[in-house]
Amino acid sequence: MLGSFFTGQGVSIVSQLLVPPFFLLRYADGVEVYGEWVALSAAVTYLGTLNYGIQTYANNQSTIKYNRGEVEAAKTLQASAFRLLLLVLGVFAVAGSSVFVMPIGRWLNLHHASSQAASLTLYLLILQMLFNMLFALFANSYMMIGRMHRGANWQIFQRLVGTLAIAVCAWFRASFPILAAVQLSTVFVFAGLVVIDLRRTAPILIPSLRYGRWSDAKSILKPSAHFGLLSLSSFLTWQGPVLLIQTLLGPASVTLFSLARTVFSMGRQALAILSFSIGQEITLLIGQRNWPQLKRLYDLSERVVLLLVPIFSVGVLLLSPFLFAVWLHRRNLYDPALCFIMAVISAVMGIKEHKYQFQSSSNEHERLSRFTLVAYAVMLLVAAFLMKPFGIFGFMLPWLAAEMAQTIYILRLNVQLFPADMTISMAPVVRLVAVLVIAFGLAAWPVFASVEWPLATVVAAAVAVMAVVSAGSYYAFGLDEVRSLLLSKIRQRLSPRPQS
Repeated sequence: MLGSFFTGQGVSIVSQLLVPPFFLLRYADGVEVYGEWVALSAAVTYLGTLNYGIQTYANNQSTIKYNRGEVEAAKTLQASAFRLLLLVLGVFAVAGSSVFVMPIGRWLNLHHASSQAASLTLYLLILQMLFNMLFALFANSYMMIGRMHRGANWQIFQRLVGTLAIAVCAWFRASFPILAAVQLSTVFVFAGLVVIDLRRTAPILIPSLRYGRWSDAKSILKPSAHFGLLSLSSFLTWQGPVLLIQTLLGPASVTLFSLARTVFSMGRQALAILSFSIGQEITLLIGQRNWPQLKRLYDLSERVVLLLVPIFSVGVLLLSPFLFAVWLHRRNLYDPALCFIMAVISAVMGIKEHKYQFQSSSNEHERLSRFTLVAYAVMLLVAAFLMKPFGIFGFMLPWLAAEMAQTIYILRLNVQLFPADMTISMAPVVRLVAVLVIAFGLAAWPVFASVEWPLATVVAAAVAVMAVVSAGSYYAFGLDEVRSLLLSKIRQRLSPRPQS
């Protein structure tokens, strides 16, 4: 799983690095065109809440039942989820056609696409999201037999092919509907390929409609709806700001915000690799009720993630002038104040996303879904009043407050996940706060001074600060035990097996 997610995050980074420069360089008014494409894509992403809710709950619960020996119950639950997704796909494919009578161009303040082209683009993106639901259900079903990496690899390959296709189309300055049609076609093709692979390698994982029951489909709705709320919350924090900035500040501000956020997302994705890669193990251990092993997984993974949080957040911050110059050839887009607060938010999110994995992979997410939705809704409401007088920073401060509140709440929920006789210490998180204060203090002057520095000096300063932070974090979080464990595992794998 770790290897699969390393590959996946590499593909995600390629996607984020490859596409924006093609828009900026090949289209006239590339900054505004890219901002409008991001806004159109964001407008339909809310449909992902349906996919995330149904398939995530169904795959987690099927895995738990399968690993408790309840094979028939697992297959029934999976098939019922398949029925439900087919119903959702049909309903929204029909209802989504209403975009053709909506003034999408005027609502999103578009200047580089006609209203008809915007509506067609939006409908094709809706179809893409709907077919992606089935693709995700098929690909993630490998988790039931402990081979989730195989399904993850299919999804990674689809993203890579889709990204390369979009890049080629952008190079030839294709219209927005063509870009959307390309994305739809890649999802459709790969959904078919996954079904073929399942028939060949694990036929038991193919959901059959004859196993499904509408009564079971109804029982999926409530817990799935809470996963849907989490995904809706993700929409509010990732796409919601884009739409708000597009409406209040214009496409140029959308591009500035999106590019800065992309830079820090790439750094945080390295942390997500570790958090996501243990998701399958969390679900399996919950299914087996193996609490001691789950607590050990929690402790060891926490140490590694907390070690990397200050390294990546501060490191990406100090390297930002270099990244903007090399990636976009637009060093003037580097805003030190914006990047500094983005780095702080990224650090808080790195902690939250690791702790969140334990709630989502165990299907213990209902209270979290409600809290998160309220936090992000309040964030956008407050930002709507602050953005006019303070610009993008009118959004950044409410965003930071929302992330901090969620992190504190998730830590409380993590403690309640374990039996009462198991103590979960908050000391590592407290140490991380101290490390972050020191790390950002060391970085404060170089962040603003590096605007005028040569790129070689920028990289040298970043490497020096990251080395100091890495050494301090290693001893602060007691990584000696983790290092010894990994070396022991490696020696076991490399040692020759005894001859029989």
